[in-house]
Amino acid sequence: MEAKTVLRSKIGRGVKALILWLLVLVWIFPLIWLTGKTFTPNSEIIRSATSLFPEHWTLENIQAVLQKWPFLRWLFNSTLVTLGSISVTVVVSLFAAYSFARLQWKGRDIVFVLFLSSLFIPWEINAVPLYFVTKYLGILGTRPGVFLPISAMPVGMFLLRQFFISIPQDIEDAARIDGCSSLTILMRIFLPMTIPVLGAVVIWIFLFAWNEFFWSMISLQRSAMVTLPIGLKNIMGSQNIDYGGMFAASLLALLPSLLIFLVLRRQIIRGITVSGSFR
Repeated sequence: MEAKTVLRSKIGRGVKALILWLLVLVWIFPLIWLTGKTFTPNSEIIRSATSLFPEHWTLENIQAVLQKWPFLRWLFNSTLVTLGSISVTVVVSLFAAYSFARLQWKGRDIVFVLFLSSLFIPWEINAVPLYFVTKYLGILGTRPGVFLPISAMPVGMFLLRQFFISIPQDIEDAARIDGCSSLTILMRIFLPMTIPVLGAVVIWIFLFAWNEFFWSMISLQRSAMVTLPIGLKNIMGSQNIDYGGMFAASLLALLPSLLIFLVLRRQIIRGITVSGSFR
């Protein structure tokens, strides 16, 4: 009986491992295919589109992207938009989360529910009112006009609020007895505790802002302000499609997100794990 139980356990683990490896292959195959096509000559791409790796490896696609298209300008714009989104989101989320979690004020819970309900509104529905708001403020078509709406998303505030709620009240009470104000408690006591959660928020905002396409396409009209996702659309929408250049630009645009995920994957998991509990 015990031998059968051990055998079933091994079979179960084997099936789980097989399923996980299949999922890994499904997710990683497009990246492998994209990498292979990046180093494949255009003539070979058209002739054998389904092949995984090229017969003749080349760097001409990457060179063509850097020479034919303002890729470095797109990269610069995306970097500024992403950094702006991260900076504003961290500051706003930190203060808003502390206010919703630890301060008592009239209508707090109602306002929080209203903030949270915006998560269920599709990004595309917000595009029309955001367009007129940014136009009224005079920032339509500028970098702040892109990253400020992104910074208004309440995900970071929600994760930080859940963590702040889990912090024992005794810690805050002891700080107030010592004469600390709410701002001092937040900056000197709570902030160092939130580093894992804050790291997860920063990475999430980075990935969202770096890959944001819809709002950038609507609000950015000047070519000098174009970000990487819009630049990729321009390459694919040209009259003579440069398939090799399209693959090369896609891989180059993907590398920062991929590297950050590979380096900081443990911090992402830890930040999401501890967001609802204090240890």
